[in-house]
Amino acid sequence: MSSKFSRINFHTETVERFKKYAITNDANYTETLEAILDFFEKYSINPFVPFDDSVHSLHLLIDKRMDAVEAILRRMETEQLKPSRELLERLFQPQKNEKPLLVERKILEKNNASFKD
Repeated sequence: MSSKFSRINFHTETVERFKKYAITNDANYTETLEAILDFFEKYSINPFVPFDDSVHSLHLLIDKRMDAVEAILRRMETEQLKPSRELLERLFQPQKNEKPLLVERKILEKNNASFKD
């Protein structure tokens, strides 16, 4: 069963623009018009309302969210990352021992002899 066709009258300039648009997108006229209408309906865009207002409000919303993400990352850095890094640095730093781990026997023998006297 084939689809029925209908006619709508458009200005010649508009028809030529539409044909060029359909050709550049490699689609027939029906597919192109359906895609355009679906796009407007999906994103709730009204072509008769100035688009700059919605873009500006979207820009402000994104800026606010990015500021919030930045604040969260800064707080994480100060509260979690820096203390963890300091602990790891202390863990891997060589410890300074005042007493030598190995003691020569001569030193021990001298100390024992002095205690015996």
